[in-house]
Amino acid sequence: MGERTDDSAGNGDAAINDPMLTTPTARLMALAMGTNVRVFEVPAAHSVGLAGLVGLGSDEHGEPQCKIGLTDDLDDDLRADVLAFGLAVLVGTPEVLGESPDGVLGISRQRLPQADNGPGNLAWHMLQTCGRESPSTTFRLMVIQSD
Repeated sequence: MGERTDDSAGNGDAAINDPMLTTPTARLMALAMGTNVRVFEVPAAHSVGLAGLVGLGSDEHGEPQCKIGLTDDLDDDLRADVLAFGLAVLVGTPEVLGESPDGVLGISRQRLPQADNGPGNLAWHMLQTCGRESPSTTFRLMVIQSD
C-alpha cells in the first residue's frame, strides 16, 4: 500500500490523519514534509525575541525551497502555533517575504490578538484540523537586521 498524502476526495486518508501522529506538532510536521517545506531548529541564543523564521532558500541541489526555522526552546504548543503560522505565511501570503532583502522574516515570540483573516486565521484553522485549540496563532513578522 502506497503512502497517502492527498485527500482530495475528503475520505480522511491524508497523512495529517495518520493515527501514529499523536500531537498537533507531529501532524503539522507531516504536512510540512509532504509539501517539501524544510523545518529546522534555530538556537534560541541566536534568536532573541523570535520564535522562528520563515522564508525561501535553496535545497542541496540549489533548487528553491520553502523553510521554517523554530527556536529550540519552544514548548510543544507554541511550536505547533508558530509552525502553523509559518506554513500559513508560505501558502497564503508569500509575497510578504519580499519585504526582506534575503527573503527571510522573523516570527515574533509574542502573540498578537487572533486575526480574522490572513495567515493568522489560516494557521488557526490548520491547528483546529490538527486537534489544537490555540489562544492565538497570529504573530508579528519582522525583518531581521544583520550586523
